[in-house]
Amino acid sequence: MATNILNQLKTIIAEQLDVNLKIEEIDETASLFEDGLGLDSIAVVELIALTEQHFEVEFAESDLNLESFSNLNVLASCIAQKMPASEQIIVTA
Repeated sequence: MATNILNQLKTIIAEQLDVNLKIEEIDETASLFEDGLGLDSIAVVELIALTEQHFEVEFAESDLNLESFSNLNVLASCIAQKMPASEQIIVTA
């Protein structure tokens, strides 16, 4: 069964980060920062760690930039690229 990266990311944010967001309130095109989802630097660091653990991927230092974490669509694509071809899963809803 194909798994949806975006839904898993939304679940991680809503259930494991210390933020007041419900899964259905999370817009995958909104910025993760300020005017979007409003994640602060601590929440982003937690998101990175949880994402690496959950998807069994590792972000290189060059991946840790505002562009790679601009929104959930971009982050999901980044995760999909890091996964072995045998484990590729659906990126979009």
